[in-house]
Amino acid sequence: MVASVDPLNLQPGQMVDVWRIVRCIGRGGYAVVYEVEKDGQRYALKVACQTERSQDPRQTDARARREVACLQQLQHRHIIRMWAHGRWPDSRSGVLYIVLDFVDGCTLAQWVERTHPTPHEVVVLFLKLFDALEHIHTRHMFHRDLSLRNILVTREGEPVIIDFGAADYATAEELTDGPLPPGTSRIRSPEAQRFWRDHQLNPQARYTFKATDDIFALGADLYDVLTDPLPTRGERRPPLGHAVMEPPTPHQATQGRVPQELSRYAMTLIHRDPEERPQTAKDARRPLEEFARFEGEDWRGTPVHPIALQLPPEPSQVASAPVETEQPAARRAWLRPAWVGTLVLGVLTAAGAALLHRPVAPAPPPAPVLAEKPTSRPAPLPLSLPTQQEAHPSVKQPDNSPTPTRGVPPQQEPQKPRARPVLSKLERCALLVASAAWFQAGCAGVQTRPEPGDCPDDAIKVMEEFGWHIDSNVSPVITIDVTQPHPDLVGQERTEENVVMVLKDGPVTGALWRPSGKAPKGMRVDGHLWTTGDRIYGRYVRAHLSDGRTVPVCLEIDDGGGHVGREKEDGSKPGHTISTKVTAVRAVTKWR
Repeated sequence: MVASVDPLNLQPGQMVDVWRIVRCIGRGGYAVVYEVEKDGQRYALKVACQTERSQDPRQTDARARREVACLQQLQHRHIIRMWAHGRWPDSRSGVLYIVLDFVDGCTLAQWVERTHPTPHEVVVLFLKLFDALEHIHTRHMFHRDLSLRNILVTREGEPVIIDFGAADYATAEELTDGPLPPGTSRIRSPEAQRFWRDHQLNPQARYTFKATDDIFALGADLYDVLTDPLPTRGERRPPLGHAVMEPPTPHQATQGRVPQELSRYAMTLIHRDPEERPQTAKDARRPLEEFARFEGEDWRGTPVHPIALQLPPEPSQVASAPVETEQPAARRAWLRPAWVGTLVLGVLTAAGAALLHRPVAPAPPPAPVLAEKPTSRPAPLPLSLPTQQEAHPSVKQPDNSPTPTRGVPPQQEPQKPRARPVLSKLERCALLVASAAWFQAGCAGVQTRPEPGDCPDDAIKVMEEFGWHIDSNVSPVITIDVTQPHPDLVGQERTEENVVMVLKDGPVTGALWRPSGKAPKGMRVDGHLWTTGDRIYGRYVRAHLSDGRTVPVCLEIDDGGGHVGREKEDGSKPGHTISTKVTAVRAVTKWR
């Protein structure tokens, strides 16, 4: 029996075998991580135990054993190193612990916000990550959760892949109790998302994970690093692999700050067709080797994201913000890239408005001093150690280690107050998108839906086979969002409240309200909504047939009178668009 100790709450000074607890770093789904010390060296101690997210002790222990098995086979300077493992307090029946390197740095998402990397610096970092991924794959393993939080960056700019709790290898026992392995939905490949949609009700179905899934995940990370100036605030972003419409390229999303070559490469990594992606990590690494040799201001001199979009809001600003602050993270994430044209739409509305409208104080609070840094690697991070929310098993090497992870946070010199930055009108408008202050600042109207374009020929053919009246006011009617059904569909009495709903920008799945031609009632259609303009716009581009096939369509939300889009309901406000749950759609040959 395990002695009466609580591995979730080990106290500083307590001993786990020969390792002295220093502090708790954080907890994940299957473990708690502590900073520990032995002989003057700092390490991370990962204790496998039940947390709020893991209720099965057998699964918890099995995943820890699998992580040990994986780490024993990996030796790479950009992969977390295991120094020891054991059971405690009883060597046979105690909880399993793993002693790992301690990484003195931050997550990849925080690195983007705190170092303002150039395209060259991003290329160099991902070149190292794909080299590490190649090492993993040559050992016949898959990481399966290469998210932004599972990649740390040391103070010297060296990336480290951590957390192999979801990893898999050729001879490992089956631990997954659902169609998909545990992981981060944002970085799941399109083929994994399709498998989930087709098999989510089959408890015996198991997705076969492949190298291209890991490659897609790192590609999704690269895409977010290049398109999102504040990636730490977008943890609830929708899955890239589930997007019905192709997301904007990094070059478009950053107004040309990402070079075209790097932008095209990033889009190749997240291509919906796995055959179009690099088939091996080595293949994915080769273009980065070429990009790393590129010179020029666009590669080595200009940060990917304008620093003004990454400045943190001051506490006084948030408190005095005169605009609405209701803007959930999932919606911000889809606004940020370039669904709304050429502006970067990722900063919180309240913080942006306050930045422009607060009175200029005689002595503003100190702000970080942004010094020049070499282009070969980021400057050492002026940060504290990882917080509980950001930390996982982490890296710290002894004196003879090839990975430069040693060091104690340097003493910071007092910083002089500086004046509030003067923003261009473009930057001011980007900060004010979706707020009432947008109009007060005299900003031009934003693009709140894609440009007009032609409907694909195969979609037109499908709609003709359905017997739909194309480009006609005789319109199908759909439920806009199947997750918010009309009361008539669920046997409820209609009220003023339950016939309307709040819509957000982003992917959506609707369904035919009634039969339309040969298309049956309830046929699902996938699309995308735009709600930040004066009307609600939506396009549905894919239909799910009863035999499991999907076919292309072109359905556009219509007001029933031939006008594209529909009016918002009373009570709508920025970030809170109210709509009826049912709407007319128009089958079109050209998007309007």
